[in-house]
Amino acid sequence: MLGVDDRLVTPATLKWVRVGLLAGLATIPTTIVLYYVLGLTVDAALAGTNQIRDWLFVLTFLVLLKAGLAWLFRTGQFRASSEAKLNVRDQIYQQVVKLGPGILGKRRTGEIANTATEGVEYLDYYFSVYFVQIWVAIAIPVFLCAAIFSIDWVVGLWTLAGVPLTPLFVGSSARGFRRISKQNEEVKNRNSSQYLDSIQGMSTLKMFNEGDRRGQQMEAGNEAQRKLTMKLLLVAQFQFVFLELGFALFSTAVAMGVALYRWSGGFMTPGEVVAVVLLSLEFSRTLLLIGEFFFAGALGREVAAKVVEFLNEKAPVSAGEGRNPGARPGKAVRIEFRNVTFTYPGADKPALENLSMALEPSETVALIGRSGSGKTTVTNLLLRTLEPDSGEILFDGIPEKELALDWIREQIALVPQDPFLFYGTIADNLRVAKQDATEAELIAATKAAELYDYIRSTPDGFDTKVGDQGMALSGGQAQRLAIARAFLKNAPIVVLDEPTSQIDVETETLLNRALARLTENKTVLLIAHRLSTIEQADRIIVLEGGRLAESGTRQELLARGGIYAGMIRTKRDIESQTLKPAVAGG
Repeated sequence: MLGVDDRLVTPATLKWVRVGLLAGLATIPTTIVLYYVLGLTVDAALAGTNQIRDWLFVLTFLVLLKAGLAWLFRTGQFRASSEAKLNVRDQIYQQVVKLGPGILGKRRTGEIANTATEGVEYLDYYFSVYFVQIWVAIAIPVFLCAAIFSIDWVVGLWTLAGVPLTPLFVGSSARGFRRISKQNEEVKNRNSSQYLDSIQGMSTLKMFNEGDRRGQQMEAGNEAQRKLTMKLLLVAQFQFVFLELGFALFSTAVAMGVALYRWSGGFMTPGEVVAVVLLSLEFSRTLLLIGEFFFAGALGREVAAKVVEFLNEKAPVSAGEGRNPGARPGKAVRIEFRNVTFTYPGADKPALENLSMALEPSETVALIGRSGSGKTTVTNLLLRTLEPDSGEILFDGIPEKELALDWIREQIALVPQDPFLFYGTIADNLRVAKQDATEAELIAATKAAELYDYIRSTPDGFDTKVGDQGMALSGGQAQRLAIARAFLKNAPIVVLDEPTSQIDVETETLLNRALARLTENKTVLLIAHRLSTIEQADRIIVLEGGRLAESGTRQELLARGGIYAGMIRTKRDIESQTLKPAVAGG
């Protein structure tokens, strides 16, 4: 019915669009009858009889009916728009979750946020104005011309002659308006992204004294948006002047002049002249509706097109209906990568190529390699934020694609290098891992993560605010909170992405104690960037150019004298070179 993507509308949206449409259409014959009755009363008054008293009930009923239909018309419009906005925002969020972290490599966060907030507001006009008023605006001239024709065919012909001018004028300016509105939407998204980047990177901007230059860039972007907005308003105002002040007054004047001429010739009564003039004034309502829905439609179409484009993006992982083997409390899981190959879109060569490796139950495996060797890709494939081009990943012998996506992620606890903390309290961030966690469970988890002493020392305890992105906590406290989350989740697989890389030695000791508790009897994948971290691993896997280069215990790899042994020698050489100046200076 609406001619837009089905995902942008709901049954409730359609219901209220129909309500608004029917009310708007019903208003037209109600208005025609009202004006015709007024004309009859004028003729009766000129004939010397007062029919106001006889027609009072009918006139009152018609006025109240017209007011009620106008209220229902507006209510239907805006209820349709509110239903649509809620649905679209929900669709955008679900798509973000579906696409996963990979979406941030294609789109800026600010662009997505702007489309979901301010951009969706334009859908308010799209659904509340465009879809309903376009049909009402089409119907009004048809009804009015038919009514005027029934009163006097000559006046009807003159009125009908001017009707095609409006769509011709609107259509002629539509192309340029759409082009400007598209540019305006792109500039708005870019400015929103710049603004969000500047806030999130404020410390970096200050450190490099780049605040003024970034401010000048944002000022230039805002000026570009202002100019485009003024162009849109110029087109809209030009239409207002031409349609409402020009064509509307002209059409009314023509109808009045022809009607008076016909009256002077004895072809019309004074009451019919009054009715025709009043009906011709309703043409201005048509023009007002056209001006509104044209502006709203142009802006709304651009937002709707961007939303549909975003919703059409393919997720890197298929969310199939896989098996759910159920909870596996306390049981470690065997993970196997079997001939896995993955290439990022647009890349010249695979990030991983024919990778085969296994993590045995209750084993800690350190994954190391130079930057770009594929360590992060392995993590994302394991978490199923990416999907292999070929090969398969198995959990206890079951191919990953045969398992439910939610079940796989329930089996894995991730402690990242830079844990993300949401604005809120410590308790809020802990319950991300387990929504119904009791206070006793929070205490146990934070004690195991070596965080409880800090929480107990704060005035608000678990209600302590962590700040935006956890800025109120130190790096070590944020890491321990992430470890506490993993304790609460109690998953059989733990992925550690170098959780001790950015903290001091004392904090590292606390973290290592917490990690030892966390990884006990678990299958552990340790993504190591620092060679000192891997000493706790049972086995080391070395990646080189997306391939498995070496695998074995630390002693086996040292004895082999391969890549790992070379890394150790390089590390010792660097440390010795660093120590020489210090010794000389002493």
